Amino acid sequence: MALAEIEKYRTAWWAGSPAKPLTGGSSPARPSSPVSSLIPNVMVVDDDPTIRSQLVRLYTHSGYTVVPVSSAEEALAQLAEGNIDFVITDIKLPGLSGIDLIANMQENFPDVPVIAITGFSDIDTAINVLKHGAADFVVKPFDLGAVQESTRAALEKTRVYMEIRHLRRGLKNGSEFGGMLSKTAEMHRMFEIIRMVAPTEMTVSIEGETGTGKELVASAVHYHSSRRDKPFVTINCAGFPESLLESELFGYERGAFTGAVQSKAGKIELAHGGTLFLDEIESISIVMQGKLLRVLEDQKVQRLGGSANIHVDMRVITATNIPLKMLVAEGKMRSDFYYRVNVIPIHLIPLHKRKVDIPLLVQDFLHRHPVAARKGVTSISKQAMRRLLDYPWPGNIRELQNVLERAIVLNAGRTIEHVDLPDISYDMHPNKSGSAFCAPLNQWLEEQEKQYLAQKLDDFGGNVGLTAKSCRIGVRTLSRKMRTYGLDKKRFKQKNDLTERIVPKKSDA
Repeated sequence: MALAEIEKYRTAWWAGSPAKPLTGGSSPARPSSPVSSLIPNVMVVDDDPTIRSQLVRLYTHSGYTVVPVSSAEEALAQLAEGNIDFVITDIKLPGLSGIDLIANMQENFPDVPVIAITGFSDIDTAINVLKHGAADFVVKPFDLGAVQESTRAALEKTRVYMEIRHLRRGLKNGSEFGGMLSKTAEMHRMFEIIRMVAPTEMTVSIEGETGTGKELVASAVHYHSSRRDKPFVTINCAGFPESLLESELFGYERGAFTGAVQSKAGKIELAHGGTLFLDEIESISIVMQGKLLRVLEDQKVQRLGGSANIHVDMRVITATNIPLKMLVAEGKMRSDFYYRVNVIPIHLIPLHKRKVDIPLLVQDFLHRHPVAARKGVTSISKQAMRRLLDYPWPGNIRELQNVLERAIVLNAGRTIEHVDLPDISYDMHPNKSGSAFCAPLNQWLEEQEKQYLAQKLDDFGGNVGLTAKSCRIGVRTLSRKMRTYGLDKKRFKQKNDLTERIVPKKSDA
C-alpha cells in the first residue's frame, strides 16, 4: 500500500512531463537538447562533504553548472537570487531539514524542481517528501545513473520556467527590461537599441500598436539611464481635453483660473532631473505642440498664470499608435516638433508577428500572477495553447493578459483547460472575377472594433464608464477610440431616449 502511495505522488508530479524518471541506469550522459543549450544551474545541498563532492563531480561531468551548499539556509539564500534551476538535497541537514527546505520551495519557488536524498529506506519519509512537492527521491547509496536521469527529466518538465530565468539573466545588466521577454531577433535588436540609447540624453520616440508595451519600453530606457534614481513621470495625452492637458503639463499658480485655489507643479516641472513620458502624443494639437517645442528647446517652463521661468532638466520619451511621419504628412504634426521628438525611433512589433513568444509570455504571467499562485494554476493545456497561438491578437499583449486573467479566475484546477476568446470570422467579399478576397487585416480589425464599440455604446445608452467596464478597457482608451472612429456618445444617448419614448418601460405601461 505504501509503495502504491509513493507511485501516486510520483505520477502526480510527473504528469505531463515529456520524459518520466527512470529507476535504473549507470552510465553518465550529457543533458540533451533543448535543456543542454541553456546549461542549467544545479544546486547540491548536503552537509556531508564526501556526498557533496560526489554529486558535484557527477553534475559537472554531465555539463551542468553546480552550486554546492551545506545547509538549507544557504540554499534558500541562493534560490532568492533567482539563478537556480534544480535542487538535490539531503533530508538530514543541520538547522532547517531537507523537508523544511522542500516545503519552503513549494511555497516560494514552485517552478524549481527538487529531488530528495534519504540515508535509509524509509517509506514514510519518501511519502512525506513527495507530499511536500519533491519531484523524486533517492536512497543512499544511490545509483548515479538514476540520479542523472531523474534530474534530466525534471529539468525538461520545467524547461519553460528555466528559459524565462535564463532569458532574464541574458537581458539584464543589474535589472531586467521591465518584464519584457522574447525569443525573436526583432525584439532582441530592440533590447540592444535600449542598451545603447539609454545612457545618452537623446529623445526617444516609441511607435507600436495598442497593447504592445510602449510604457514598458519607456521605463526600460529610463531605468537603464543615469537618471534611474530620478522621477519617471508619465502622462497620457489622449486622456485630457486640451485646456486641462496644458494645466497638467505646465502647472498653474493660485488664481490662474476658476478652481485654482492653490499653486500646482505640472508634469514637466515634476520630471526635473528625470524623464517625462508623453504617451499617445498623436492626440496633441498643433498649438500645444508649439508650446511643448519651446519648453524642449529652452529647457524652461512657465506655469499658467505665472511669470517666472522655471528651469527643467529632463529627458523626453514619446509614444504613439500612429506613425509620426503620417501625422506630419496629414498636417496634424509640426515638422519641427517631429524632428525634435523623433531623434531615436523605436518600433514595437505586434504580438501576431512574434507568436513564438506566446508560450513564454503565458508561463511568465502564470508564474507572476498572485491569483494563479494562490490557486496553484501553473500550466496550460495543449488545446488551450493552440487556441492562443491561432488567435490574431488585435489587442496584443494587453489582450493576452486579460484573456489569461479571466482564465485563471474561472479555472478550477492547476492546468488551464479553456480560454475565452472573441469569435472572429473573416468576412469574404467577391471581386470582379467572382473569386473571394479578404480586406487587409488591420482595416478589417479596425472595422470590427468600431462595430463592437458602437454596439456596446448602444447597449449602455452612451454611458462611457459602463461601456469601458463592459469592454474591460480604460475610460481614456475608450474615449480615444471613440474619437478615432467618430463615435459620439450623445448620438447613442439620444437613440436610447427615443427608444424609451417609443417603447415605454413595463412599469409605464
